Amino acid sequence: MRLNVLTAAVLGSGFTMFASSASAAMVTDSHGNVGYDSYEECVTAVKDGSAKFYTPYTYQNPKRQAGEASVKKMRLSEVMIPQSVVDSNRLTTSDYAAGACDLGVGQSNGRYGVSGALVGKYVPIAADMPVNVYMDAAGNPVRLTMQQCDNHFGNKFPTPIVSEVKEPEAQVAIAETRTMEPVVVNTTRVIRPAKYSVKEVIIAPSDQINRVNTAQGTAVAIEGADRTVIVGEEADADIIDNTEINQTFPVKRVPDTNP
Repeated sequence: MRLNVLTAAVLGSGFTMFASSASAAMVTDSHGNVGYDSYEECVTAVKDGSAKFYTPYTYQNPKRQAGEASVKKMRLSEVMIPQSVVDSNRLTTSDYAAGACDLGVGQSNGRYGVSGALVGKYVPIAADMPVNVYMDAAGNPVRLTMQQCDNHFGNKFPTPIVSEVKEPEAQVAIAETRTMEPVVVNTTRVIRPAKYSVKEVIIAPSDQINRVNTAQGTAVAIEGADRTVIVGEEADADIIDNTEINQTFPVKRVPDTNP
């Protein structure tokens, strides 16, 4: 029985310790500023809206260091991280649109960092925090500090949070119907065969047509009802039906002599 009570007591102590270690992920300093044990925990708190962004509580004017030609006041979200810094630190973003989760550091180079309770913790920095942007002679940013207190970050540029990338809106496929209407050009051609010079056209029964061979070719003789003989050239039916001759000529029909 004592063994059971002891076991229960140990288990209860174990659960108490577990709950205590879980709540230790966030640390709060005397000014209400918070820090997290890991960068991931800090980012999660920022994204779920539970994080309290760091608020400076001291005042210091900007102080340039060697190689810094000018200083400009900006919002953190307005700063673009130089590509060299992005590459050397293997960052996955070059902007502060979502703010930063920066590793808290102490005093150096005559300026403070964060309070002692937050040194070594990851501190959430708001995207709209006013910052001092120190620039070189070419106007390139080389270092950032908190504007009100000129306190420095864990590095020359705080560690950014990757902003949530919105999925592109679905593109609606529009079926486009194109109607190709043929362009028809009507051309009227008048055929004038050079070998045809028509004086008249005589239509006669086949049994009244006689063909005579001459030096110029085959001639056609048609014997009319009055025994008149007309000599000319025979035209094929397809010539008469399909050839358009642009001239006016008489058409005669020879009556059939057979009753």
